[in-house]
Amino acid sequence: MRLAFLSIGRHIHTERWIRWFSEQGHECHLLTVQPGDVPGVTVHDIRRGFGPKPLRYAFSLGEVRACLRRLQPDLLNTHFLTGYGYWGHYSGFHPNVLTVWGDDVYVTPFENALKKRLARAALGSCDALTGDSADILAVSATLGADPARSFRVLWGVDFEVFRPAAADAWRAAHGFTPDQVVFFSPRSYTQPYYNIDVVIAAAARVAAAEPRARFLFSGYEGDPAPFAAMVERAGLTGRAVVAGRLPHAEFATALQACDVFISVPSVDATAVSLLEAMSTGRAVIVSSLASACEWVTDGVSGRVVAPRSVDELAVAMLDLCASAERRGALGEAALTVAREHAGFAANMRIVERIFAHLLEGTPWPREASLAALRPEQGAGTP
Repeated sequence: MRLAFLSIGRHIHTERWIRWFSEQGHECHLLTVQPGDVPGVTVHDIRRGFGPKPLRYAFSLGEVRACLRRLQPDLLNTHFLTGYGYWGHYSGFHPNVLTVWGDDVYVTPFENALKKRLARAALGSCDALTGDSADILAVSATLGADPARSFRVLWGVDFEVFRPAAADAWRAAHGFTPDQVVFFSPRSYTQPYYNIDVVIAAAARVAAAEPRARFLFSGYEGDPAPFAAMVERAGLTGRAVVAGRLPHAEFATALQACDVFISVPSVDATAVSLLEAMSTGRAVIVSSLASACEWVTDGVSGRVVAPRSVDELAVAMLDLCASAERRGALGEAALTVAREHAGFAANMRIVERIFAHLLEGTPWPREASLAALRPEQGAGTP
């Protein structure tokens, strides 16, 4: 197949997704405003125009249309509803599979009437939709997506990299001793809805009650300095390490070196870092978002707390600090869930089946559809 992808460039989600199709022998083209080399993929820079953003969007839409006319791909896979999803819709190209990511569905369409109208247009016109939780698909359905053509596809985990293993050397190199209990919060520094301030406040309470508790903060985006200052003000100097971005391969080692993973955002789709933590057998603490509760059951495969409750988070942290056996049992249950659902190749084969249906008429992967995962959402269009 000749496949065109309209997506955020220089992003690990984009690159892993497209490279999988390239490695299956398909001809792959990436259209993006963030161009960069992707092995096995032809990258097209669609940046055009100058001046205000709406004008640049219009010029870039012209380039998207021209590029698709030149390439004549068999199928277009558009990633990210905001911006790229609009271009995919107004390009008029079909079949177009739209892949939503997170705040492009949960936040942006509700900021104003124009953004909601654009979101409804893109979601309503795509030939199929993929997203990484039943919840994000359900919200998309309220904005006009067809549940029967909406499929849960996780970004997926490489189980060869993210697996249970000892990482004593990494742990020691970062100042953590074997008897300490290390809590790891690795969410982005850029968005307040990741609630890192709440994690720091809870960590201060835990540190006051439990001398073995230690804390590691890293962020894949943004400046760590404000959070380092927040850690200092909380009295955690000497008890916490505030790092910047960890390389993806090193991130696996960091998970293996720590005892408890924490991710308590107020808004999120299925966090890849959560699935990666579960795949290493870590105990996890997550916020009570529907997208997280698809994978974590409180007291069974992790702990679930309200997104901005310092009290609940501190109680959960102290609970896990108290018992290595409890951490181990929750981690084993989390690993079982991850192994069943989160494999990268298995999820990409769902996408391949969607493409095959649209191009060859083979059956949909109905077991992954929102209509199958949540029958109450309705059957949609067959």
